[in-house]
Amino acid sequence: MAETSSPKKVMAIRLRRFGRICPITGYKEENLRVGSPVIIQTDRGVEYGEISSFLREIPKTFWRDVKLKKVMRYATAEDLRKLETLSNLEANAKKIAAEKVREHELPIKIVEIEYLFDTNYVMVYYKVEENKKAPNLRDLGRDLSTTIKAHVDLQQISPRDEARILGGLGPCGRQLCCSAWLNKPKHVTVKMVKDQGLAISPTKTSGICGRLMCCLEYEYEK
Repeated sequence: MAETSSPKKVMAIRLRRFGRICPITGYKEENLRVGSPVIIQTDRGVEYGEISSFLREIPKTFWRDVKLKKVMRYATAEDLRKLETLSNLEANAKKIAAEKVREHELPIKIVEIEYLFDTNYVMVYYKVEENKKAPNLRDLGRDLSTTIKAHVDLQQISPRDEARILGGLGPCGRQLCCSAWLNKPKHVTVKMVKDQGLAISPTKTSGICGRLMCCLEYEYEK
């Protein structure tokens, strides 16, 4: 019998916001300390993260919106002091963004702000108000970039994404799967619910995102 080769081992890094766990290859386990804070280069810019674990394969559920390029260095004491300032920057930018939305009279809601570690790049996550058409946000983007003096990337999100970003407790009383460990929301259909003998009910089968709960897929027999 031919000998099967074991899957290639890869490193995973948990980024600062929203529990993103991203794989990065090219590093040996013995050369890096699991749990250590690091400064990394991604396709978005310079970011902060922590070496989370070593895996034998990359789960399909891992976040794919950020690609890691390289570990630049272990975080220094100065880096950690800077890290403590980012939450205040994000809170201030969120207030400014909400004010600018009102000034431009746009039918959107600012959900969350994410600063990268180098503070030159800012993600603004928003959702469009219900039954409203997605507006052109070019002028808003320019205004925000000028005001907070950083490159602004406006990103529309879905109700499931909003729940994942903000977190909370589900009807079961536990932390939402999407914000605790589920890296990609499940695709749950009405048929899947009915096949389990359950009745569609906003209070029993819907999550706080207003969509069918992801956990309804766990025991569904395909």
